[in-house]
Amino acid sequence: EQIDSGMITKEQARVSQNKNLVTRALGVDPEVQPEIHDYPVQPGDCYLLCSDGLNDMVDDEEISMTLAALGSNLELCAGQLVQMANDNGGRDNVSVILVKVKGDFAEARGWWARIRAWFK
Repeated sequence: EQIDSGMITKEQARVSQNKNLVTRALGVDPEVQPEIHDYPVQPGDCYLLCSDGLNDMVDDEEISMTLAALGSNLELCAGQLVQMANDNGGRDNVSVILVKVKGDFAEARGWWARIRAWFK
């Protein structure tokens, strides 16, 4: 949030004492406002969901190069990312989920598309 607001740079965030400060959590308040974004998705895109145990120990460029080199084998790639974090000190739990978009999955819109879907 501090990077997004321009308060600090990515380099400053890596060493900030507040880098792991939780600003939104389930179970603290009766309601939590989720942060939702829409992004265009293309076949071949690869999405990485990870804990700070990965991105605190492996810099973004190394993660990107690993995804580019091993992205065709997601299980191998995820294992390599975890291993890299552990090799760099592994001071926290490391969780990695990789998802690759295999094909176009856009939902057909309009009344004609809904009628056609009945017959598929």
